[in-house]
Amino acid sequence: MPELSASNVLVLLMTAMLVWVSVNVLLAVIRLNRSYELAPNRFIYPANCKPELCLDPLGFIRFISPRLIAFGVLGLLLSVFMVVNEMTGLLSALPDWFSQGAALFLFVPLFIWYVIFINKAAKRFW
Repeated sequence: MPELSASNVLVLLMTAMLVWVSVNVLLAVIRLNRSYELAPNRFIYPANCKPELCLDPLGFIRFISPRLIAFGVLGLLLSVFMVVNEMTGLLSALPDWFSQGAALFLFVPLFIWYVIFINKAAKRFW
């Protein structure tokens, strides 16, 4: 097992946050698809958009559900990759800047995609 350094702790902390967000997003999707009602949630609504002001709640649920499922699953897979990489040194043969930054290189596009589809939902449904 590799020694615990500041960069390892940072990656593990980022991993824990990503797992927490991914699980919350997946639970929100399950709740949306079971009740077909927009309940308050910080992760699935665009900024300053209140659920009760949504113009087409069913359309929003149909639009956002597959994207949130993809985000949640990809977030969990990325988390598993990050933990495996930190604990086993899977990418240790690569240069340090890449092996330490691999999680960030994968996380940033995922987060940008999340922001893009949340903003599209805001323009379309609010």
